[in-house]
Amino acid sequence: MSRVTCQKFVDADFFTTFVVYLASIMEKEYKKSYFLIPGEANAQQEMPLTLLATKIIEIATEHANTLNIGHASMVDKNLGWVLSRLTVEMRHWPKVNEHYTIITWIESWNKHFSERNFEIQNAQGETIGYARTVWMVINTVTHENAGTTELCLQDGLISDRECPIAKQAKLKIVECDNPVNYTFTYTDIDFYRHVNTVKYIALLVNQFTMDDSDRCSLSRFEIAFMSEGKYGDQVQVMRQTVDGVSSFAIRHGERPLVRARFALLPR
Repeated sequence: MSRVTCQKFVDADFFTTFVVYLASIMEKEYKKSYFLIPGEANAQQEMPLTLLATKIIEIATEHANTLNIGHASMVDKNLGWVLSRLTVEMRHWPKVNEHYTIITWIESWNKHFSERNFEIQNAQGETIGYARTVWMVINTVTHENAGTTELCLQDGLISDRECPIAKQAKLKIVECDNPVNYTFTYTDIDFYRHVNTVKYIALLVNQFTMDDSDRCSLSRFEIAFMSEGKYGDQVQVMRQTVDGVSSFAIRHGERPLVRARFALLPR
């Protein structure tokens, strides 16, 4: 075999290996770019937390669908993913008329939960934030934890990409003497017929004043979803603030629905 022919075989083998490697990376990670239009921005002309949470859920759903472990392949089994925990750390929030990109990947899973992470980049490809999430599978009829065993998850889909922010610690019990009362309405409910994840976050964000948001920027946000709220539930929003960190709880009677924590920094 001549040197030229041999080189062709070597080049072809390298190319095939490289393509397989790229395909494995692309399968393990999912990327999508966005543009923040004025109608999506908040009063500070930045991306609001509620929009970031919406995009995180959106891109996680899209990636899961490409891996055949998303809603499209689960609906006939009466199964669905629900968000259990969300932790966000941002150094900079995208501003109106700016492009940004979100990358997502699966960090781990067990028979009960799956951990999925996110990196947020600006238009220049610089990292401006990260997010950690924990997801569980529910039976969409009974709304009980169904576990992940029916999904045939493969270890080959787990990425070794790092997410440097700390995992969510246990969020403390919050008590206060003057809770804010709220009743969940029709527009708070999602297609599982329980309160939409982002609606909880919006309810908490609305406990801050305009002056709070003008003076400070959100640096870290943590939320744990503990039980489901339903249409017509009358809930109480509890808040405690110490050294710029606000801890929240949303309760329906004695039943905790959500616990959360906001850490703000001066602008």
